[in-house]
Amino acid sequence: MRLLWALGLFSALLHVTSCLWIGAFNIQNFGPKKSQNKVVMETIKKIVLRYDIILIQGLQDEDLQVTKRLKALVNKDSPHHFSNIVSEPLPLGSSIFQFLSHKERYLFLYKKETVSVKGSFQYTGKGFKRPPFVVKFSSTETDVKEFVLIPIHTKPGTAVKEIDALVDVVKKAKLKWNNNNIMVLGDFNADGKHVKAGDWKKIRLFDTNKNFHSLINDDVATTMVDSQQVHDRIVVSNEMYPRVVAGSAKVFNFREEYGLGDQAEKISDHFPVEVELKPQVEPAPAPAPDQPDQPEDPEQPEDPEQPEA
Repeated sequence: MRLLWALGLFSALLHVTSCLWIGAFNIQNFGPKKSQNKVVMETIKKIVLRYDIILIQGLQDEDLQVTKRLKALVNKDSPHHFSNIVSEPLPLGSSIFQFLSHKERYLFLYKKETVSVKGSFQYTGKGFKRPPFVVKFSSTETDVKEFVLIPIHTKPGTAVKEIDALVDVVKKAKLKWNNNNIMVLGDFNADGKHVKAGDWKKIRLFDTNKNFHSLINDDVATTMVDSQQVHDRIVVSNEMYPRVVAGSAKVFNFREEYGLGDQAEKISDHFPVEVELKPQVEPAPAPAPDQPDQPEDPEQPEDPEQPEA
């Protein structure tokens, strides 16, 4: 078992050192109780180590102890150092109705050697149960130097309206930073009973405008309970689309990858979704300037004869 775990960890480290990967993972009810389960946390750690940036949703962490515990565990055995940026508990405010249900945070963990945070803001517009916490990242490893990640975890009953409203968040991010290299990612609840066939035309992000590309195939399962239903998505702007490695966006089925079987459900009922960004292209070295022909060495006069001693 220890050998399998070590091989899994080694595989994860190889994965993140070869290129820049971004993931999004809804960890079901990720609160203090789950963070005390060593087996669960070891698997979450392996998953985090796959990525240069990972968005975690479902985080129920009022005092940030869960976040600190996870970051310490990830950094304990990794040759890389992961830092984080985290939202306030959402939804914002303190009405009596919000006290009746838990709040969640958006958490980004990122590898400091390859990624840095350049800015962030909490979206406060209407239309979201858990409004996006928008972050601008920079990387020296990628074809795109600065890009914006917009996380979302919709409320199932209002998924159609929330997904449509993401276009307004994109517009605000673009205006704020004059940057349209934008990726929207997370649990959209964008399938099954939450978003029906007739709903797609109501969603600007997917149907009625041509400014975005959905990267996760519509014939895969992103959860363990719904066969071939794509609740989790990655959507990029037209400007960001050429920066993505073609065909790299997919679901990471950690249940099969780590041979967990039914034990996987203790971690989450969702699988991560992931995508690779194109690496930085090094410019070809400039040709050396032509050197003028050098004149041949002039003949040297012969040494004069030396008188005999």
